[in-house]
Amino acid sequence: MNLSLRKSANTCIVDIAGDLDLRGSPALRKLLFDALTESPRVVINLSEIRYMDSSGIAVMLEALKNSQKLKREFAMFGMNARVREVFKLTRVLPLFQVFETEAEALGAGSSHARQE
Repeated sequence: MNLSLRKSANTCIVDIAGDLDLRGSPALRKLLFDALTESPRVVINLSEIRYMDSSGIAVMLEALKNSQKLKREFAMFGMNARVREVFKLTRVLPLFQVFETEAEALGAGSSHARQE
């Protein structure tokens, strides 16, 4: 798994590529928690994830909870069909702000995302 961080105005964009599994989850958790303390908005790019297991879902839920505690915005975009299915099967998809594109996620600010 490869992780990278970009900034756009008041938003920190986290790009994830590869397999999000038990091996990579601790590194993603640290990166997300650090980003949430530094930026008012954190947006995750899921478009390059090939595989995600339950440890990836757990990290996303922890980050969401932390964002709420810190009063930060937390959103995702680019969720492919395989990743979306994992979120649906675990019944957590409605908890997250999910956008189709980066432009939509960045333009949303504090508005609500399109949910499925």
